[in-house]
Amino acid sequence: MSGSSIHRRTFLRGAGASIALPFMESLLPRSSAAVEKASRLHRLAVFSVPFGMVVDQFHPTQAGPGYELTSTLQPLARLKSDFTVFSNFDHGVRGGHGANHTLLSGIKSTERAAFPDGNLTVDQRAAELVGHRTRFPSLVFWQDGMSYTRTGVRVPSIDKPSKAFRLLFVDSTEKQRKFERNALASSGSILDAVRADAKSLNSQLGTEDQAKLEEYFTSIRETEKKLELAEDWVDRPKPKPQDTELKQVASGARDEKIGSTLVDAWLDLMYLALQTNSSHVVSLAVGNCNWGLDGVIDSYHTLSHHGQREDKLTQLAVVEEFLMGRLAHFIGRLKDTKQADGTSLLSSTQVLFGSGLGSGSRHSNDNLPMILAGGGFEHGQHLDGQSKQPLCNLYLSMLQNMGAEQDAFNRSQGTLTGLA
Repeated sequence: MSGSSIHRRTFLRGAGASIALPFMESLLPRSSAAVEKASRLHRLAVFSVPFGMVVDQFHPTQAGPGYELTSTLQPLARLKSDFTVFSNFDHGVRGGHGANHTLLSGIKSTERAAFPDGNLTVDQRAAELVGHRTRFPSLVFWQDGMSYTRTGVRVPSIDKPSKAFRLLFVDSTEKQRKFERNALASSGSILDAVRADAKSLNSQLGTEDQAKLEEYFTSIRETEKKLELAEDWVDRPKPKPQDTELKQVASGARDEKIGSTLVDAWLDLMYLALQTNSSHVVSLAVGNCNWGLDGVIDSYHTLSHHGQREDKLTQLAVVEEFLMGRLAHFIGRLKDTKQADGTSLLSSTQVLFGSGLGSGSRHSNDNLPMILAGGGFEHGQHLDGQSKQPLCNLYLSMLQNMGAEQDAFNRSQGTLTGLA
């Protein structure tokens, strides 16, 4: 067997029945590139903003690798070869702020029933792929409402940096661990009872209701898996970060609702969650805030409704330059961090920046501002989709890069053309 591979769709046959084999590394030749890809660590970091960007200052005018950085993208100049900027990509949805939550799925929560995976977001699909490797299958920071499971459940966020720090790095006391064990055991017993009752009901239901019940079973199975994973981690010590500046985060001193302080704190925590392998999927959604930046006096939401007023646009330029600067710092930090095999942390981490709004001023969900860095892709270009490719094509490419064996994701029409 060592000299040949067995196709993943090979069947076990016997007694008139056949069962398709799942992908198994051990059935591949040890020299196969597929083994290397299957065993390689993959991570996803999402950094989203709620109110779009000033699009004519964000999107370059030239496509391809020779494009010139716009004023908003200038803070990323030294990393130009490490990211791709996208224009004329979106989900074809409408609704302004009411459709902002579709950024990572392309599906409105009210329309999820029409799609096989509901409004499953790309970060939660990634968590299904790699979340079993870490203490936290996924982490959602700051603002909630951007991440959804395949059963339509909105993933709650951790709303304060100090809470996230304790969750990531402070070990539970023995009393707390005992409580956690008991809670997990109790939850498991409840699920067993609910599942037994639901199965007995199944034979009494019509076809449509049986489909709903199967979705319910799926939700139970997902919860069971999470309980099993949580139990495995109860007694394992948490990593201890070396960054002395994080003492302020731990104390709650950086919980204040000032945008510039919060963005820095959350990005520090996102980096550490990835670097310590606490989670391989981390999503950060910026909330409405006052910024604490020189020359900026209005809140984020107020500025997004600038109406082309010069005073608002001037303030917004400061905010967007700050955001791009912090994104550049985060990407650069991943690039400078070496893994055990000598490669950079960025090479195994896909960093996605974007917004569910294109122009906050117009409440438009078209032409979304999007950037993808790292993850082993060949970057250094501006990719203009010319509104011919849905944004979910990018997400499908990202998921396949993480090892997903799927040929569709929500509104996708295939993988993204032009992304190497």
